[in-house]
Amino acid sequence: MLRVTTSFFLLFSLGFLLLTGCGYDENKGIFMAPGSYSDLAVVVSDNNLNPLANRFLAELNTSKKFVIKEETNFMPDFFQPDRFDPAKNYKNSIFLVRIGDGGSVESTIRKALPKETWNRLREGGGGVVKLNDPWASYQLAVVVASRDRNNLGSLLTKNTQAIREIFAKSSRERILRRNRYEGLDTALMDDHWNRFSFFMELPLEFERIQFMPDGYPGVEMMKKGPSRGITISWMQTSENPQEVLLRRDELQDMRVKIGDRLHNEELHPETFVWSDETLGNNPCVKVEGAWTSRKFSGGGAFWSYFVAAPELNRIYCIDLLVYAPGMDKMNFFRHLEAIASTFSTTRPQP
Repeated sequence: MLRVTTSFFLLFSLGFLLLTGCGYDENKGIFMAPGSYSDLAVVVSDNNLNPLANRFLAELNTSKKFVIKEETNFMPDFFQPDRFDPAKNYKNSIFLVRIGDGGSVESTIRKALPKETWNRLREGGGGVVKLNDPWASYQLAVVVASRDRNNLGSLLTKNTQAIREIFAKSSRERILRRNRYEGLDTALMDDHWNRFSFFMELPLEFERIQFMPDGYPGVEMMKKGPSRGITISWMQTSENPQEVLLRRDELQDMRVKIGDRLHNEELHPETFVWSDETLGNNPCVKVEGAWTSRKFSGGGAFWSYFVAAPELNRIYCIDLLVYAPGMDKMNFFRHLEAIASTFSTTRPQP
């Protein structure tokens, strides 16, 4: 049975109407959208909108380098107005709609939206609408609609970054929602909180394979098939931990030690890319780079997040690692990053 919730936020600085729309009960495990969170269906209500769609995707679909291979954030599939039904099975979709064209895409979107939302779009000159779980669980559909093709193009140009962030935030939330539905290892989570003063949601499919090896402060969790690892390590400091975050040479040294003591790996500093980020609610420093194993002929990419915990005089490193030869890495890291976003040093999350 469909559950409809509506809440409106007028984001005047971005110029779009954001709706949290209709969807299936998030606690149900049926009607789950298949595929990857990298998959994106792009649907136009009018073939004349194809040039707009292509320009928009070129801006939206940023790429990231995993060691030597570039991967885009999305793997888009385009659907024309007369053959778009498969798009309703995708986890992610974007619909570009010219209001008033009278076609089947417009009709489908009008039925999917609450009546008052459609009226606001039609009477207000268009906008951007977010629909949660429109046809199945774990879905997001973003609708960009306008009566005028030029205005539709302007909406896309102005809101590219906002739409990118909507997809990123929603993917993270949907991954965590699915993890919670399938089950978390609460005993392991409680153990980490009680022993080491950090909390992070851990799906049952991850196994703790290392625990304070030779007394070194760190734990490693692994999921196989392919191998995806989450390692949390920490170091005490007599200084303000937030000051330590400013010194990347010390953070790099910390990450090298983690590789030596927990992973038996060699890092390649020439591949490092540093940035200031936010992990969940934690300001942090992130480094991305490449590793090579000392135990076998192979390597891969890692992302590490350094978080200051002033109340503990401690720096934590949350390290994400993937070994998946011949496979795309983006979706694996997307899932790992979602788990890492639950990291907390203040209190267990509900």
